[in-house]
Amino acid sequence: MTQSSYTTSKLAEEKVFKDPIHRYIHVKDQLIWDLVKTKEFQRLRRIKQLGTLYLSFHTAEHSRFGHSLGVYEIVRRMIDETFEGRDAWDNNDRPLALCAALL
Repeated sequence: MTQSSYTTSKLAEEKVFKDPIHRYIHVKDQLIWDLVKTKEFQRLRRIKQLGTLYLSFHTAEHSRFGHSLGVYEIVRRMIDETFEGRDAWDNNDRPLALCAALL
């Protein structure tokens, strides 16, 4: 598989994460799914986004993993709803923008 076909290849079945803010986060791209599956990205599940705030506020449970997926979802929606199909937008930039948002 060439690099360009890898960056544009889609999953046979999209992956969906349930999220308290965005309701659902959809992952359709193979490149994004491969990044999410890495042990380095999975480690973000154990890193607290809000530091020790959970000690004072028991519902303040938010991880870097959830934060990264949330940023990814916002950028994915922006691209899909705002830029997709416009002359000024290069579709080859989509994987780069999504990876940057995720990481």
